[in-house]
Amino acid sequence: MTPWHRNEYILKGLFFGLWAFFALQVPPSRDDAWKDIFWVLGWVCTGLAVGLILGVGRLVRRGVKPWENLKAFPLLVLLESPQFIYGGVMIGLMCGIMSGRELAQPWAQPLAELVGLTWDDIKHTPPVSEWLSFCAFGGAVLGFGLYRMRQMEDGRWRFLTGIGVAAAFVYLASEYILEIKVPDPTDATKSVSLFESAASRVNLGIYLLLGLPFFYLLTFCGEAEESEVEIMTFCGVLGIALHLIGLGTALPGSGAATPFLVPIVIYFVYATRVLPGLRVFKHALRGFSYMNLGQLTLAIRFFRRALELNPNSELANEGMHQLHNSITLATLERHPDLVEELDFKMCLDRATGLLMVPPTAAASEEAARFLDLVEQKKPVYLARVDYLRVIALIHAKQYDHASEALARLLSPETPGYHPTVRSQILFDSWFLALDGPKGVVERIGWPELNKPGRRMEAIGAVERKLAADAGNEKAKEYRNVLYTGLQEKEFVAAVAVAGAPKDFNYDYVEQLGHQLADDNDPERRERGLGYLRIAGRGLLGRAPAIFKKLADVSEKYGDPHSARGYTEQIKLAGRAFGPRNFAKDQREIYLNALRKLAALAEAEGDVFKAEADAADASGDAAGREKKDAEARPYYESAIADLQLYRDDGGGAVLEAYRKIAEMHGKMRDALNAVINTAAALEYSSSDADLIQKRDTYYYSVTVERLTRAKENVGKWFDVGYCVRKAMAVLNRADTDADLLEWATHLARLAKVIEPTSNRVRLVEARCLLRRGERDAGLQLLEDVREGQKGSGDEEEAWYNATRLLGQLYLEELNRPELAVRAYLDYKDYHKSGADTLFNIARCYEAMNDPANAIKYYNAVTVYEEHPKYWDAKEALRRLGKG
Repeated sequence: MTPWHRNEYILKGLFFGLWAFFALQVPPSRDDAWKDIFWVLGWVCTGLAVGLILGVGRLVRRGVKPWENLKAFPLLVLLESPQFIYGGVMIGLMCGIMSGRELAQPWAQPLAELVGLTWDDIKHTPPVSEWLSFCAFGGAVLGFGLYRMRQMEDGRWRFLTGIGVAAAFVYLASEYILEIKVPDPTDATKSVSLFESAASRVNLGIYLLLGLPFFYLLTFCGEAEESEVEIMTFCGVLGIALHLIGLGTALPGSGAATPFLVPIVIYFVYATRVLPGLRVFKHALRGFSYMNLGQLTLAIRFFRRALELNPNSELANEGMHQLHNSITLATLERHPDLVEELDFKMCLDRATGLLMVPPTAAASEEAARFLDLVEQKKPVYLARVDYLRVIALIHAKQYDHASEALARLLSPETPGYHPTVRSQILFDSWFLALDGPKGVVERIGWPELNKPGRRMEAIGAVERKLAADAGNEKAKEYRNVLYTGLQEKEFVAAVAVAGAPKDFNYDYVEQLGHQLADDNDPERRERGLGYLRIAGRGLLGRAPAIFKKLADVSEKYGDPHSARGYTEQIKLAGRAFGPRNFAKDQREIYLNALRKLAALAEAEGDVFKAEADAADASGDAAGREKKDAEARPYYESAIADLQLYRDDGGGAVLEAYRKIAEMHGKMRDALNAVINTAAALEYSSSDADLIQKRDTYYYSVTVERLTRAKENVGKWFDVGYCVRKAMAVLNRADTDADLLEWATHLARLAKVIEPTSNRVRLVEARCLLRRGERDAGLQLLEDVREGQKGSGDEEEAWYNATRLLGQLYLEELNRPELAVRAYLDYKDYHKSGADTLFNIARCYEAMNDPANAIKYYNAVTVYEEHPKYWDAKEALRRLGKG
């Protein structure tokens, strides 16, 4: 915004400040009020009339002829004379106000008498007469506030703020208007409300209403673009005036909220329905005004602003086109600054208008100069410039030069062309080359399509033309010819240079492919397969079905290698498109392709695995290792495909885990086989095959391998299984050396994951004891007993270790004093019973403590059905208590 725009807002605020001062002079009687109104309005209207006369005079001096358009001329005067109108209104208002002060009486009184008024009718009465400076200052502050609010960039926020401020104006006035106090004329020691009488309030409201047309006139004619700020102020003052004249009580059926609702409704309707169009209209009208005055640079700026506000404005577009169509090179010579403001696209439209019909020599020269101008000032339009030059050369029958220029346009290698601009004229250029004048077609014609990149660009041009004009018969004809002659290598070359083409009809290509894919003629069939391969690149959503068709055809004609490659393409399409984005049928094809790829890879790996097993059977360790290495990539590929199948929503998740585990087993990776078997058992815990595989795989996992992978697989490794399985082996009466070795191996695996676990150390200790390593086993049990009990399985293991220690101390080591402490601790366990009491008694008897021995033997005899009952009775007799 310019400094003058700021000044306009300050003057608008100052106008309301001065008008408020004028309104505050309201006399109590109706007749006196109208005399005052007549006097001030006379001055304001006189000032306005002078401003309008000066504005008319300036326009006439500029060459405007009012009689040529009497309807539009008044609007033109308003819009082109803001300084005169602002000056006239403000000076007139100042004169009207100042004429009532004592200093103005010498000249104001004679003027008043000329119109039938007296000095008493127009003079200001204290104390209101002393408020002029306050009103003027307040008005200027209001104007500056409006200017700052106009600078708010967010139009929606400005709109909502305007509603709030307008409502606040009305509310504050309704609440505090009666608070304006003046001294009581009858008693100077008292104060009374300035607007205590209803008549004075009505008169004040009328005064404010009379100021609104002048404020709107200032808004309408101002150079500053009108916004919600002005209508906000207008509606705020309107609401105050309606409240003062008592609209809420004067109209039957209306309530006290009417002074609020009426301005808000007006504000909403004006700001949303009237203001947008009015702003565009004012800019367009100013554009026409400056265009008629020959100030084309300013005219373009106003037209451009109107089009920024509403690109579809017929008036603004008409003005912009009219202006550009009227421009000649002579005009540009007279207005050199106009070059920087021109819309060069419209300049090209102007040149097009000159060349589309056989031009005269003058028109050709004029068009050539416009084209030179655009090339110099806006080289981005060079492609369109060259196209129009081709048209000019064709009109001149210079076919050699026209063909050379057209060939440059058709070549994608030609430098300097903007891609978007060139694409806009490419179809028309191909039309000239293929169906233009005979002299051009003979020099270019259809052979041009066989040059690198030409056919794909021509296809793009045709597709863009059909998108804009679906019924264009020539474009349809070109499409059939172009796609029919398309070679897959041309498409691949275009993709390598510029990526996948956007203006390409993949659906049409797919149709061509399906028509030829099953043809018995190998050459036609290969063309059909090529079309389908192209379609598969662009139609990712249907790519699974397209590549499956390719795979099926390849298998049908004995080409399994290609069939597998197409199946791989299904997988790649799924990764690019997102498996869950496929339609149901396409997703099923994708998932089946993954299983098929996994099966193929596994079968290839099995060939090398069989050779590895044969080498292993013959004791050839090196040969086995070599063949295992050759098999590994195939199994890894199969595993990756099955993992995709599992993660992308395949239904047979259990079987996927089973197969993944099997292939890890074939790679002799028992640890990963264990993890996947455990995952499969989550889906079917009673599957006999999985249970058998789990036992085999756990036995094959080495402690060293698990130690290396502990951080990654710890949460997946089933320690509970190891403990339970080892315990089951140890609890068997017929455990042989092999079973004992298996239990020991499981205990060691469990210890890698949970080295401080009570249950794991208990199992390991029992294995050591069974293997004859009594000292190591005893030490491990003592470590468990000295540690924390824990809870759950850990607590149970602690108590079992304690009981086992007591048994060893008593029966093998002859340490009854240590045994009794272990058994006493175990007695607190909820699973202890008469056996524990009996063993405690035995410990005390071995320690020669008959009193405690008798005590615990007696405790055993309470359980008459217990097997130890009679042994306890015998012990009591032995101790003399039987």
